[in-house]
Amino acid sequence: MADHQSEVLHELLSSDNRYISGNELAKRLKISRPAIYNNIIKLERRGHKITTKKGLGYRYQYSTCFDAQVIKHYRMTTFPVEIHTFKKLTSTNDYAKAYSSHFTAACPQIFVADTQTHGRGRLNRQFYSPGKTGIYMSLLLPLQNRTTIHSGLITTGTAVCVVRTLKQFFPQVDFRVKWVNDILAHHKKCGGILTETISSLEDGIHENVIVGIGLNISSQGFPDEIRHKAGAIVDRSEIDRNRIVAAIIDNFFYMYQTYRTGSFLSEYAALSETLGQRIEVVMGNQTVIGTALRFNKEGALVIRRDDGRTTTVSSGEVKKVFLPDSAYHG
Repeated sequence: MADHQSEVLHELLSSDNRYISGNELAKRLKISRPAIYNNIIKLERRGHKITTKKGLGYRYQYSTCFDAQVIKHYRMTTFPVEIHTFKKLTSTNDYAKAYSSHFTAACPQIFVADTQTHGRGRLNRQFYSPGKTGIYMSLLLPLQNRTTIHSGLITTGTAVCVVRTLKQFFPQVDFRVKWVNDILAHHKKCGGILTETISSLEDGIHENVIVGIGLNISSQGFPDEIRHKAGAIVDRSEIDRNRIVAAIIDNFFYMYQTYRTGSFLSEYAALSETLGQRIEVVMGNQTVIGTALRFNKEGALVIRRDDGRTTTVSSGEVKKVFLPDSAYHG
């Protein structure tokens, strides 16, 4: 049975922001005018904004919901992925983990939710995830030949890709990154990255990696306990979030194919809110205090302690990073 909603949406998206008449849609899809109208209504109920003008027909504007078909339409590259969208999940990373335990992914799987009921960051910290105003997505990456993953490079590379994308849509905002995984705007955290690996129960070798990305595009009403350090990129946004997701996917997989080279690390360093700052890094019961000097070729942070010694800290060792002299105090 034909999926007329999908077919109508495809024609509207393909019209490149031009009006297309109901007669033309009916002719192309070989269905009746009333059927076209009914499917337009159904698409609008799902969250797609479609303008209707007498004598001209229908024109697609944008969507307030996440839709895999729309995301695919806005992609600019052809790297193969499967996209899954949801109104609500407990956590996109948790869903990706559950998916990997039931299915063998032949290609990367992308999970995008409008809201999360238990969004989380590193060390299971809460990530505020209200509906309609943010992007909560996870990329499930099957590891070919069970190769090892360099989490430090994946996380730093993802941060660069996300900032590149956000600058496309919000060029007026000065984005910064705080090592290990925070994305900052207006001296507050507007996004975070959570990289997790899934290992075989038999031999402990990594089989998949999950990269979670959470972004507060125009979110408001942050809980009291995080309001001082969490914020949105803009107060109000008219940008279709599907476009942003599509660009993140494109930028990520362009980077991912050669991420082991660390070619993005100079760009990451230029975005860093951490380098040059006095820093306190908590690793278990130990705290390292000094000045952040540079990132090494694996994305680890090199610190000059107060006694002149240098220490290299990898992202996997870190419990918390404090920047006491920075405007951001998250």
